[in-house]
Amino acid sequence: MSYADLSGQRSMAFDAVRNAAYAEAIERVVTPDSVVLDLGAGLGIHALIAARAGARRVFMVEPENVVHCAMEVARHAGFGDRIEAFRGRIEEIDLPEKVDVIVSVFTGNLLYSEDLLPSLYLARDRWLKPGGLMIPDRAELMVAPIHAPSAYREHIESWSEPHMGFDYGRLRRFAANTIHADPRHADARSDARLLAAAVAIETVDLTTANDTNLDARAEFVATVEDVCHGLHAWLRIRAGANWLATGPIEAPMHWTPHHLCVDPPLPVQVGSTIAARVRRPPFGEWAWEVAVGEQTRKQSTFLGLPLRPEQLLARSPNARVALSPRGKARIFALSQFNGAQSNSEIAQRLSELHPTEFADFDAALRFVADLAAQNS
Repeated sequence: MSYADLSGQRSMAFDAVRNAAYAEAIERVVTPDSVVLDLGAGLGIHALIAARAGARRVFMVEPENVVHCAMEVARHAGFGDRIEAFRGRIEEIDLPEKVDVIVSVFTGNLLYSEDLLPSLYLARDRWLKPGGLMIPDRAELMVAPIHAPSAYREHIESWSEPHMGFDYGRLRRFAANTIHADPRHADARSDARLLAAAVAIETVDLTTANDTNLDARAEFVATVEDVCHGLHAWLRIRAGANWLATGPIEAPMHWTPHHLCVDPPLPVQVGSTIAARVRRPPFGEWAWEVAVGEQTRKQSTFLGLPLRPEQLLARSPNARVALSPRGKARIFALSQFNGAQSNSEIAQRLSELHPTEFADFDAALRFVADLAAQNS
């Protein structure tokens, strides 16, 4: 784990807006008998809040090494006897007992981003006691058509502007099929504005839901005459009695709203109907359509992937893929992690079996050491 990894976790652990709402929700439900699961704990801020609120036992589950840093903070805070750290994915962890409360941040920037919901649902079904509580317990994906000329110029049009005398315009199609984060959504200097009132295109009860397939439609009536550069999308979640959102008028959090751009933009008149459809299958790519009258724009993050033809074929369900030499080396090294051989012994054998893949023994040893760290 590098400082860059730790710094990334800091933005979540120090998110005062989110954490204040979570703290209020946690303090309302935690009792001296409560067992709490902090799922995706990161630096453990919610576990610490639960312990401070008096929880009998708190489990931190986090796949990254940062959980050990969280445990160091917990011990220093005097909660080392009640907080326990588990490094790994919840699918791999056996908790000592079931829990009364699950606290998570598994809704991603756009609810389905990062495919975290399946892990949350598994944790709920396997570890939450009957009648147990979840924070958050409800989530919405909000969408509105947007006029965002600066963001459009930055992310899309800039590719058509020559740089150092060279034309990069052929790459514009990749940018147009990419979902772009909008960290300036609350910046008063932003020239972006919504063209119609936002709607919740998806509402999820996290206490009962299991489906993670998104296929939602919405219609908007434009309230201004302007140019539509796409859809603005953001998250709303309910933590206890409070709703948190990353919308245009909300205080910024570590979660970020995003632009689903269309290219070229669509002209809009007052009263125009703007029809939208947003789709994303589980663990798949996003696709969105925006139509005004007879004009329709269709974009997909799949088209934003600059893949070679052979890479596209390899992603096909019917593909029959042969391992590359590096893939064969990886499988051999993994097969030797049986507790009987040292990394040096495995690296020596690897360099003998795959001499063209490693410049020298040290390169093979680094390869083995990285695999060992990832799979320990």
